[in-house]
Amino acid sequence: MSSFLTYEGTMDFVAATPALIITFTASGSITPGRGVAIDPSNNGAVYQPSGVRSGSVVPAGVALTSASNGRAVSVLVWGFAKSLPTLPTSDSAITIGQPLVITGSGFWGASGSSRAATVAGKTISGSAGFTYALVDCMSNLGA
Repeated sequence: MSSFLTYEGTMDFVAATPALIITFTASGSITPGRGVAIDPSNNGAVYQPSGVRSGSVVPAGVALTSASNGRAVSVLVWGFAKSLPTLPTSDSAITIGQPLVITGSGFWGASGSSRAATVAGKTISGSAGFTYALVDCMSNLGA
């Protein structure tokens, strides 16, 4: 079904509709499929984390398009996401129902912790490399 859907040229990471997609301003360079976090020092902007502790950022959602600093970036903030890039290691196994978090490098991961402000949704399935998840960052946007 989703192969017939389009949004700004890509639906690579949206598995089904309905989905809530919002356009934000990029703070730094952003890669599609990676997790983006709310930049508290730049109102209305999101960034791709790098070199931070996993699960320590406030997720805004899944970047659907690439963007450079100051440019518009489409972000899936709510919906069923597919093919989300995870760390390509065997110790990053995904179990259904685990909280979905952004790792320190902008990849996706699962966590045993469910601190509401750092969770981007729930994992459905996946393995080292890619995962499927129900993304729900709507409550994070008001944080």
